[in-house]
Amino acid sequence: MRELDRGGQVFFLHNRIEDIDRLQEKIKRLVPAGTRLRVGHGQMPSSELEAVMADFLQGRIDILLCTMIIESGIDIPNANTIIVNNAHTFGLSDLHQLRGRVGRFDRPAYAYFVIPRSLSISAVASKRLQALEEYSHLGAGFRIAMEDLEIRGAGNLLGSEQHGFINAVGFDLYCRLLKEAVATFKKSDFSS
Repeated sequence: MRELDRGGQVFFLHNRIEDIDRLQEKIKRLVPAGTRLRVGHGQMPSSELEAVMADFLQGRIDILLCTMIIESGIDIPNANTIIVNNAHTFGLSDLHQLRGRVGRFDRPAYAYFVIPRSLSISAVASKRLQALEEYSHLGAGFRIAMEDLEIRGAGNLLGSEQHGFINAVGFDLYCRLLKEAVATFKKSDFSS
């Protein structure tokens, strides 16, 4: 309501299409009549989703209830509040990326990471949320990536446990690092 009162817009991220309509009805009961709330997700026909996103960009929607479709590429200066439902189910880099969808203009931005009140979250999920709180300053992306690497581990490139590193540094950098490692390996003398 604070964001709407100052004429802004809100992202409300709920990453489960199965019950997104039910959540839409719940939100409608919580906000004042006349609040313009729409749903956007990747299983909608592309023309319908495009129309919803255009309406949000033009300020014709107050609250966009959506899935991870907003994770990257969205720059809406008037949207300065994001609420991420069930934040404990997201990875650290995803949460950091989502937090970056707001605060892209000259107003203070707010990111709320919501977990069910009755749920006891895992230690790993708790570490992710604590890292977001600790590294909330401008330029914290590197620290977030390092924390993510520490929480999830570097993975095992040649084994079945391959995970972590690509998400921590990005696909392009990962490929360059891998290419350099292979070149170094090929130059090494392993015949002795």
